[in-house]
Amino acid sequence: MRLTLRVKLLMLAMVPILVYLFTGLYLLGENRAIFVQMSSSIYESTAKVESLILNADRDMYQAYVAYLRLESGNAQASEQEANLADLTENRNQVFNRVEEAKALLDKHELLGLTYENSGKTLQDTFDLSIDQFTIWYEEVLKATGDGNAKLLASVYDEHFQNGREGMNQISEVLDKYAYDTLTDIDEQLKGTQLSFFIGMAVVTVLLIVFMLYVVWKIMVTVRNVMNKTKKVSEGDLTTTAEQYYSKDELGDISRSVDSMIDAMKDLISGIKHSTARVNESAGKLSSVSRESSAAAEHVASQIEEVAGSSERQARGADEIARAIEEMTAGVNRIAENTSAVADEASATTEQADQGQAVLSGLSEQMLEVKSVIGKLSTVIGTLEQRSKDIGTIVENITAFSNQTNILSLNASIEAARAGEHGKGFAVVADEIRKLAASSLQSAERIDQLVSMTRSDISNASGYMSRTMEEVENSSARLGDVSENLHSIITAITKVSEQLQENSAITEQLSAGSEQVSASVAESATSASRNMEKADSVAAATEEQLALIESISASADGLNEVVLQLNEAVDQFKVK
Repeated sequence: MRLTLRVKLLMLAMVPILVYLFTGLYLLGENRAIFVQMSSSIYESTAKVESLILNADRDMYQAYVAYLRLESGNAQASEQEANLADLTENRNQVFNRVEEAKALLDKHELLGLTYENSGKTLQDTFDLSIDQFTIWYEEVLKATGDGNAKLLASVYDEHFQNGREGMNQISEVLDKYAYDTLTDIDEQLKGTQLSFFIGMAVVTVLLIVFMLYVVWKIMVTVRNVMNKTKKVSEGDLTTTAEQYYSKDELGDISRSVDSMIDAMKDLISGIKHSTARVNESAGKLSSVSRESSAAAEHVASQIEEVAGSSERQARGADEIARAIEEMTAGVNRIAENTSAVADEASATTEQADQGQAVLSGLSEQMLEVKSVIGKLSTVIGTLEQRSKDIGTIVENITAFSNQTNILSLNASIEAARAGEHGKGFAVVADEIRKLAASSLQSAERIDQLVSMTRSDISNASGYMSRTMEEVENSSARLGDVSENLHSIITAITKVSEQLQENSAITEQLSAGSEQVSASVAESATSASRNMEKADSVAAATEEQLALIESISASADGLNEVVLQLNEAVDQFKVK
């Protein structure tokens, strides 16, 4: 399947967007994981404190059971001592567990939490509970020390119940604190996730809009240049220049292509105009040559009549005079036409020189276009080098992903060694490993896209080479046109030289006409002299015919050159 340059640019631009989205979603997942881990940590802390409180409450109850056994009066002395030791041990355990619980709460700065019903802090509740239990314990020691088996009064039993009730209140406060804290954290996390999703959506939309605008701008310039160069290669120079050029390399390329087409259009139009004028001048020259040939033939026929019969010379003196007058008029007309043709030949020479100058300018424009295309080739080479740099970066990303994968594996091993305490760290290590694997896949995809981009750059280099070949072909065609113009200039120069010779011969014909007139005046007295003049006029007439034939041949050659030039310029369409 062949992918267009637009599709490839879009695919290349979508990669960082997808990586950005994936990273954002991953971070949200990590925040959720941290929340779960924090929840577990809070629950563990409160559960540990509650466990200590429950154990302290149990020790209180066991102390109370030991007291009941002491006051039962049925136990032996050894059992009494054991019960008393059990009472004292449970009392000490209560104190130890309460102190440990207070230390944990103080570490987390939770002793300031209050119980809603009483408004007392945990510190006050702890102190009150221990004080109540201490009062009860001291009364128990007094009651058991007198040796009488009797129970304490209900007021002391109330001290014991108040001590246990304080432990229950502490447990309730800790449960409520854990629930409220996790609820607040969960609401904050949801708000953060919503804000992050909105930010990701806005940034993604902006990136996509900017990416589409850049791709559209590049594709518009590429299509315009391709269409114009295709028309120029087909000989169509009717394309119009752009009204606005962007201020970058793409705008410089479009401006150079339009300048090249305008220069070629002006050159071809000038050549067509010059060939039209040369064709018109050649037509006039051919017409003058035919008229001169007819006049010369008429003069030759008159001279033959003079040479055929000297007797008729006298009778035909008037006729010869009229013929000489006609010949003189023809010679004058030839002189006028020769001057006009000479003027047209000079103008044609000037037009040919101008065409040669325009061709030189177009050649310089071709060199400038070739230089611009060379710069474009340099830009493409820079793009290729940057693609190589991107490939190097992708290799570094791949190496980083592999190293991250190894580090996550080591972290998983260390987490497994840590046992229960490393479970949360093991989850994070597993997520890091997944992220490293995903980054590796993205790096491989980027590497594929970079390879495809390098292929496109190579294709673009091929198109630049073809464009250079077209420019060289155009330069060759301009060289052919320049050679044709040079041939035209040479032919016109030859025609000018022959016209100068024709002018000299016309002067000779005028002199010969005068001599014929003199011969006619003297024809009555000297027939032989008249014959000599007739021979002279015949020779001049033959020379004139030869010159007229040479002019006609030059005009035919000029027509052939004009036809070749027209065939060369007709390949281009300028209107």
